[in-house]
Amino acid sequence: MEQMKMTGASLALAAMLVASATGSAGAEVSGELVSLGRKTGVGARAIGLGEAFTAVADDYSALYYNAAGMTQLSRSELGVNVSYGLQQNNAALNGAEANQRTLEATRLNALNLVLTDGGRWALGLGYYVPVSFDDPLSYRDASGREYAYDAEGQMDHYRMGLAYMVSEQVSLGLAASAVGGREQLQIQDGNTVRFLEEYTGFNLEPSFLIHLSDMFSVGGSTVVMEQLQLEDTYQEQGGNPLESLYDIHHPFQAKLGLAFQSGLTQVSFDWHGDFWSSYSYQSAGDAFVKHDVHYPNKHAFSVGIEQHLDKRGPVLRAGYTWENQDDERPQPNQRDPYRLSLGMGFMPSRKVGLDLAYQYGGSRTVQNSQPGGPEDLRIDAEDHQVMASLRLRW
Repeated sequence: MEQMKMTGASLALAAMLVASATGSAGAEVSGELVSLGRKTGVGARAIGLGEAFTAVADDYSALYYNAAGMTQLSRSELGVNVSYGLQQNNAALNGAEANQRTLEATRLNALNLVLTDGGRWALGLGYYVPVSFDDPLSYRDASGREYAYDAEGQMDHYRMGLAYMVSEQVSLGLAASAVGGREQLQIQDGNTVRFLEEYTGFNLEPSFLIHLSDMFSVGGSTVVMEQLQLEDTYQEQGGNPLESLYDIHHPFQAKLGLAFQSGLTQVSFDWHGDFWSSYSYQSAGDAFVKHDVHYPNKHAFSVGIEQHLDKRGPVLRAGYTWENQDDERPQPNQRDPYRLSLGMGFMPSRKVGLDLAYQYGGSRTVQNSQPGGPEDLRIDAEDHQVMASLRLRW
């Protein structure tokens, strides 16, 4: 479930333009508004490594990234994360001066408990906010008329996992997630249009971790069962609400990771894939017509490095993540999303750990400001995130 994401500004802007062209064609407008938000990740340590954490997975956040890794904890562990995010979009039409919009939010990112016998078994319980819907946007057309789009909200994950160490080299895990989220959108283009999107769903994710040697480990997981639904309520100012129901499909999601440890240095690599995804929707009173929309396959690649200054001293981290899709993007004037991370960790005592991370992300999309028209609207997005984590062991 954590791999679900799309560019909110891109899809919602398409909806705004359709709304401009069609007035209150509610079914068609809401049909464009399936945005799975912007992924923010979980845990300051994993964020500092660019989320190249699938084959590392040796603290409380293993429940989120690779449940099998929970068997690596020698003690039970409680983790609390708080994050601050700043989302900024710069939109320019036909090369005109760009309009800048920003949105800030501070959230509880995770509350996670892992109980272990220090040997074969581990049980994890967690609450996460790995996805944000925050997305502000505005631009002016040639006549000076301003278009504005604002989205706020988050996706909440409730997760439970069980891990078992089959041997000293192999561990297996199974995690189940329940998902709920709410996104509020407001679009202004001379009139005011509002959307309330409410998500519900679940998934089941088996995982593994194999220690090939004292230096190398490999881990992975796949989602084998999933259901995600969205109930969307669209209302134009002065009009009646129109409801649509979406079924969102991710037939195959997978993660694979590799980690290398030598002395005080650790290097990790991750690949996340999301294949054959689509959604179908029906609007109220539209019982005999079903609309289907398909997404291109998506891939995310991450690399992270962790350097201990000494065995008990501070830890420095850095990571880089980039994404692409199985289509003809990026065009010459587009840029696929990427994220650059830096982090630091401290262990004031054997029972307490502190982690800090900063992550910068950017992307560029080019869209048509009129349905069927030329690609004349450029959107440069920037995302700043600061995260702090507290770990308690006993």
